[in-house]
Amino acid sequence: MAGQESGHPGAAPACGVPTGAAPVGAAMVIGSGVAGMQAALDLAASGIKVYLVESAPAIGGKMVQFDKTFPTNDCATCIISPKLVEVARNPNITLLTYSEVTAVEGTAGNFKVRVKRKSRFVDEERCTGCGICWNACVSRRIPLVKTIRKGSLVIGRSKDEGTSDGDLHP
Repeated sequence: MAGQESGHPGAAPACGVPTGAAPVGAAMVIGSGVAGMQAALDLAASGIKVYLVESAPAIGGKMVQFDKTFPTNDCATCIISPKLVEVARNPNITLLTYSEVTAVEGTAGNFKVRVKRKSRFVDEERCTGCGICWNACVSRRIPLVKTIRKGSLVIGRSKDEGTSDGDLHP
């Protein structure tokens, strides 16, 4: 038995936090799949500030790629969408998408983490997700065949090009 249960003064408890030292600051969850999102939500619900780090540009993990789930054949989007919204709206959760943990220093309960954020080439604070910037992008990192539709606004092809099988039709 480790820590205070063993009766040895000054011994570290089982969680790795030195005796007498209180956990400092916040928690970090690495990976924003279903389990990562639920862990972040549980920690945030208990009043802990959470940093949710995801290497992909969006949260949700593999489940957002599925159509149906096994064995119930339920709609995967119907299951995960409420969690995505809850995570994004929770004031105790800070999302760090398109980011990687490069270094961790310290001890459990009192650590520092270095996170490398990949460039998005977009000001995240001003972005509304409309896609207008796509036409002005000189690097065209988005595939040329992509069509973005927001209401009657179509981005990604000119009116005289017609439509292809990959385009959305009215």
